[in-house]
Amino acid sequence: MTQLVPGDLPAGLEDNLGWLLSQCFRAYASVMDRVLADLPHGPRGYQALSGAANCSADNQAQLAKQLGVDRTVMVYLVDDLERAGLVERIPDPNDRRSRLIRATPAGHDRLRETEAAISVAEAELLGALSADDQARLRSMLREIAAQVCSGKFEGPCGAAEAAQGCTGGEGMTAAVGQTTTAGE
Repeated sequence: MTQLVPGDLPAGLEDNLGWLLSQCFRAYASVMDRVLADLPHGPRGYQALSGAANCSADNQAQLAKQLGVDRTVMVYLVDDLERAGLVERIPDPNDRRSRLIRATPAGHDRLRETEAAISVAEAELLGALSADDQARLRSMLREIAAQVCSGKFEGPCGAAEAAQGCTGGEGMTAAVGQTTTAGE
């Protein structure tokens, strides 16, 4: 475990949450792009495969919403995963108009291999933290993600509104709920 030296961070940014998160995210995204390069759609493909393997959504539209992917982009993503033999669309026994997206046996195998590679990459990225701190970080991130995904987070204007009269729109809930198509 390498001990971080605060002097290695630019003065004035060492406590800036946005800068700290962006540095960590860029490093994580770069590593994940390499680890997931041979999976259709890279990181998004991994997330969709994981969702299919874990039955996290009842249909393609729900999976798209969970991943923050435009529904039309999701069609192409699932099509490519299906062509690769990693997922399949099966009839929903509760709604004949709907199809469930489920991992195939090959998809489950690929997911296990991919998760093992991700674990190695994450261990390297988080190597500056003790095992306890890594677990604590994941726990705290889960709590924040759960709050954001629940829609209870009011965004940047929620807390500042009374103090500063912020009128920036619907705040973070709307921003998090938006879907993107770029790079999907």
